[in-house]
Amino acid sequence: MESWGDFEFNEPYIGEEIRKIYDVELPENYIEFMKKYNGGRGEIIGEYWLELFSMEELQGLNDDYELQEFLPDHIIIGSNGGGEFYGIDKEGNYFNVPCIMDENDITLLGKDILMLPDKINEMWA
Repeated sequence: MESWGDFEFNEPYIGEEIRKIYDVELPENYIEFMKKYNGGRGEIIGEYWLELFSMEELQGLNDDYELQEFLPDHIIIGSNGGGEFYGIDKEGNYFNVPCIMDENDITLLGKDILMLPDKINEMWA
């Protein structure tokens, strides 16, 4: 977990298991990660800020940002705190998209939550 740098993880998620938000099945690696860490926030290696929303927040935040209207088949799972979201699409890809969302603005970041910090660094390098 070296690439997570100074990221401060939350307490493990112990609530009811969430496997799906809208029509997006949560990848198994994401579910296991969230059971252990339940998101958090902080600087990752490369000096980029990342906030991963807790499981308790996911549905409400996706509803608040009207994801199904702007990006059907996608959900958001985090942010950089400065106008960019990170999310998961229906195919299990992690992605980046500006807060002013349009499907043409998505940058795919792979299928592994553990690689997210590395992919974020590559994207912003």
